Amino acid sequence: MPLQQILPTWLSLNSANFSSPTGLTDFRTGLPFPAGGLNVGDYFDITQQEGMQLSNTSVGTLLAGRYRFVQVDSGATAANVATGTIGMFKSLTSTNYAGPINNVTSYDMALTLNSPRKCVFLNPVTPGNFGFVQELGDATVLLKTPISKAGAIGDILNITSTGLDDPASQTIVPSTVGVAVQTPVAGTLIVCQLTAPAFQE
Repeated sequence: MPLQQILPTWLSLNSANFSSPTGLTDFRTGLPFPAGGLNVGDYFDITQQEGMQLSNTSVGTLLAGRYRFVQVDSGATAANVATGTIGMFKSLTSTNYAGPINNVTSYDMALTLNSPRKCVFLNPVTPGNFGFVQELGDATVLLKTPISKAGAIGDILNITSTGLDDPASQTIVPSTVGVAVQTPVAGTLIVCQLTAPAFQE
């Protein structure tokens, strides 16, 4: 999908939980409305100011970075599709192309935790529905409870089958998501600089 710098939405990005792949639904029939200019896979970069303008602050404040419109896989665990949790693109794993494209599942359902394509959920999205995720920049992430070490700014954060961890071994591995910009504390939201590579589908 193309870089889409003219964002066709009038809503906060971290409120999106659409049943329609365009974000629009016919009020009478309940069917997706094929218009509006928003397509699954569209991605865009925003500044810090734009992030604040596009935020539902009761959910969180978005930071500068790259965001993408995706479908949450129908098999994702709903409780793990929440503000700050890590998503994994099903289309690309460490060993194969699995498809479908721009389809994201929860970390516990990932085909492999070594998938090079990770993202951060901005808000709860019903499995099967559509919403926005963050894939580059500074992101607000949720750490698991407990974490493996006393946290410090600059620590590497890795995804595990039970959530995002501050591992005892501070070595970059395929499951690395990013670097802590705030002190990691178990079970809390902190800012993390995402370091996973960006891929286009």
